[in-house]
Amino acid sequence: MNLALVLLLAATLPTFEDFRRIDRTRRLTGQLQTAELLDVMRIDADAVLRAAQATGTNDLKFVWGAAELMPDWPRKRALFDAVIRAGLSNDAVLVRATAAAAQNREFDLSRAWARGARRPESSNVVPWLGELWMLRAEHRASNDLDVPSWTSDYRDYSAEAARERIRVLEAVGYSPYSARRLGFMPDTYTVSFARDLGQPPVNTNAVLLLLRAGRAMQQRPPFLLIELAGQTLERGVMSAREDADRSPEVRYRNAEIEQRRGELKKLLQDMDANIIELTTEAEMIRYFDDVLNLGEEAAMRRLSEAVRGKASGR
Repeated sequence: MNLALVLLLAATLPTFEDFRRIDRTRRLTGQLQTAELLDVMRIDADAVLRAAQATGTNDLKFVWGAAELMPDWPRKRALFDAVIRAGLSNDAVLVRATAAAAQNREFDLSRAWARGARRPESSNVVPWLGELWMLRAEHRASNDLDVPSWTSDYRDYSAEAARERIRVLEAVGYSPYSARRLGFMPDTYTVSFARDLGQPPVNTNAVLLLLRAGRAMQQRPPFLLIELAGQTLERGVMSAREDADRSPEVRYRNAEIEQRRGELKKLLQDMDANIIELTTEAEMIRYFDDVLNLGEEAAMRRLSEAVRGKASGR
């Protein structure tokens, strides 16, 4: 991308102080979203698209990152298609593209891409959740869904996608903090699928798959949103059991989930109310990088310890 264009764009892009001021107002007013926050969270998709077109096939991962950032399906589909046709049809791209096509109700395209994803990804529940969600949307039975018995891992490649989104945003002029803040806005395709599939009526032909998926989503995911969705899915499937009200197993597991949700809620509230306000831009950049390398929960605890240590003079 032309350096002059990058510098011109950077002068109009949100900064750390912009986000801090808006976040402070949001916390004081108790609003989850404000018009100003929505405005600064809007990505310059045209600049991203120009950068991807300039890159072409020289850096297919860059084009994938641009596809992830497109707010509209036609441009997202075109970039995903270009990446896959040019040869970047690895597990991450195929799984992400498959889920994006399914959510945008291009079911034939999703299934075509999924055929490539399932061969190396047979242990990954994500493509199967997408297929099950599509069958439900089409009001079709899932009797013929031949899921391998060893399918019990959850890999939606959200962390890998975030890395590429951040790289693209930095390339078009966003600051390291802004690129991370915006690049961490994940497309929650599979999380949406899981939430829907956990709502009644639960598909009785897919109970084992859904239970495996819900539990896998709770095993050290990069983002807490995934764990919370996995808890919701597991509880939805368990509550559909005929003996749910009488089962000690269901009661015990529900109690475990509730305790864990309480821990996460406390951690999130502490971050929002006591920690974020005291952090520097450099600390927040490191926090986002820690999320990708360590996971969101570990990154939160690490940031909390650093800020509290600084406040106490340690």
